[in-house]
Amino acid sequence: MMRGLSHFLGILSILTVAACSGGGEKQSTSAGGSAAGGARSGGSSGGGLGGAGGNSTTVTPPGTGGAAGMTGSGGSSPPSSGGRSTTGGSVAGGSGSGGAPATGGNTSGSGGATGGSPVPDAGAAGGTTPATGGSGTGAPDGGPRDARGTGGVAGAGGTASTGGTTGAGGGTGAGGSTSAGQVFSQCRFHFGTGDWITTATVRSEIDYFISGWMLGTTFDHKSVCTESASGGALAGKLPVQIAYVAANYAKGHHALCDCNVSGCSGGNLCNYGAQYITQDWAAILAAYTAYSDGFAGCMGGRPIVFEMEPDWYQYYAGGQTQAWTPAQAGTNMTALVNALKSNSALKAYFSMDISPWIPNNGSAWYPNFNMGLFTFINTSGGGTDAGNTKIRSSNAMTWAGVSQVTGKPILADTGYGAAGAPAGEDAAWNVAANINSRMADGVVGICQYSPGSSWGTTVAGIRGSLNQPKICP
Repeated sequence: MMRGLSHFLGILSILTVAACSGGGEKQSTSAGGSAAGGARSGGSSGGGLGGAGGNSTTVTPPGTGGAAGMTGSGGSSPPSSGGRSTTGGSVAGGSGSGGAPATGGNTSGSGGATGGSPVPDAGAAGGTTPATGGSGTGAPDGGPRDARGTGGVAGAGGTASTGGTTGAGGGTGAGGSTSAGQVFSQCRFHFGTGDWITTATVRSEIDYFISGWMLGTTFDHKSVCTESASGGALAGKLPVQIAYVAANYAKGHHALCDCNVSGCSGGNLCNYGAQYITQDWAAILAAYTAYSDGFAGCMGGRPIVFEMEPDWYQYYAGGQTQAWTPAQAGTNMTALVNALKSNSALKAYFSMDISPWIPNNGSAWYPNFNMGLFTFINTSGGGTDAGNTKIRSSNAMTWAGVSQVTGKPILADTGYGAAGAPAGEDAAWNVAANINSRMADGVVGICQYSPGSSWGTTVAGIRGSLNQPKICP
C-alpha cells in the first residue's frame, strides 16, 4: 500500500529490524531501545570450523533489571559430520540451566531511530517497559501485526526446458527458456527491497520484498499478508521474512546484547546465547508454531520465504558457556523449521543464513544441517561485494564456494549502516556485468535496503543485459 509520509513517520516507531535478510550487522531496537553501532568482526579462515565473527548488532530490548546468572560449562565440541535432521521439538544443546532473569525495575524507553529512510525495527518512543524483557514488533505502518501462517515443504527449483531443434533450413532454433520455479513466478534475476520503500517505479520492478523481522512470541505480521494479497500494495510480490525469534527471546529475557554490542547486564549472545536458547527452547518453539498458525490464517496459500535465525553459527563458535556442537546446531534448526511448517496450510520455503567468516566455505558446517529443508541460502545485513568472487573482501568465503557446498541458490543483500541507518543504494549491484558474474556463482537475487527513488528505472534499464540464472527456484 502507498503510505507516503505518514508511513515514513510511522515506521520510525515500530519494533521490527531493518535489513534485507538475516545476519550481518543487524541493527534493531526493541521497545524503547536505541540502536548501537559497531561493526562485526570477521573470523579468520582455517581448517575445520572457525570462530564466530561477532553477530548482528540488534540492540537488545529492555531486559531484566539485573544480570541473569550464567554458570554453564564452557568449551565447544568438535564438528560432527553429516548431522541428522529430526522432527522432534526438543532442543539439542548444553545441559546446564541458565540463571533466572532478574526482576528489576522498569526500564524507560529511549525513543526511536532517527534520520534517513524508515528503520523497520526502530524502537517506540519513551514509555516504561517491564524489566522482565520481552520483544515487541510493529507493522511498518504503525498498526498491529496479528496474522499467522502454516509451514509448507521447501519447493524444488524449476526445471530447464529443452533447447530449440535445428530447423529444416539448417538454422538452429532458439533455445528454450528455463521455466519458472515454485517460489518465483518468473525465471530471471530477482530484485527486492523493503516494504517501506513506496516509490511506484521501484515497486513495479521488484519481485520480492522484506518486512519487519519476526521477533516476538505471538503472531504480529498480518500486514505482510494484507500488502501481498490481491489488491494490496505489493500484490504479486514474494514476501521474505527474517526470523530472529530465538535470539531475540534470549536477549529480551536475559538482558543480553548482540555480540558486538556492549553494556547489557546479562552479557551477550556470543557467550550465553546457546545456554539460554537451550533453557528457553519450549517457549521458542511455541513462538514459531504461533507464527506458523498466524501466517497460515492470512496468506491464502501464497508462498512466503523465511530466512532463518541470522548468525546461528555463533552458538557453536562464539565463546559460549554451553556451546552447541555443529550437529546440535543442525538438529535445533530442523526443529525450528518444522515448527514453522507445522500448519500445512502455509506454503512456506526456507533459507539458511550465510556467515561469510565461516572457514572453507562452510564445508564442515552445512553438512550438519538437513539442507533438504531449505530452498535458498542468504546473506544478511553487513553488505556484500557485487564485483568480487568473495562475499566480502575481508573474508575468504566465496559466492560460488558456499553455493556449491550447500547446493542452494543465494539471495544476497546490500546491508545498511550503524544503528540501522540507510547506507544508500549500492551501485555495484546495478552493474549488469557484476550481476551476471554473481549469477554464474549461484546468486539469484539482490535486496537493496535503501535504494534511491530512481532505482526502478535503473533496474528496468539493465534487465535486457542480464543473463538467465542457472537455477530458477
